[in-house]
Amino acid sequence: SPHIWDTGVGIGAWTGTPEGYEQQAMNVIGALMSVGYSFGITIIMLKVMDAVWPGGIRVTPREEEVGLDLAQHGERAYVNE
Repeated sequence: SPHIWDTGVGIGAWTGTPEGYEQQAMNVIGALMSVGYSFGITIIMLKVMDAVWPGGIRVTPREEEVGLDLAQHGERAYVNE
């Protein structure tokens, strides 16, 4: 059976042809668009949660100092604390 490199299939820009480079560019553009979309949706979700929840999505400085396990759950995370 032929090796993948011998068939010219599935190797994108490595073919050295304009079509290969075009395919590789489309793949990079698609990946960047996916990252941008995910980042944008995440920002929107965080802004909505910050607006809806009382006090926002951050904890108080006191809760940070005490530790979230104790402040929010009423228990220690480690036995030796």
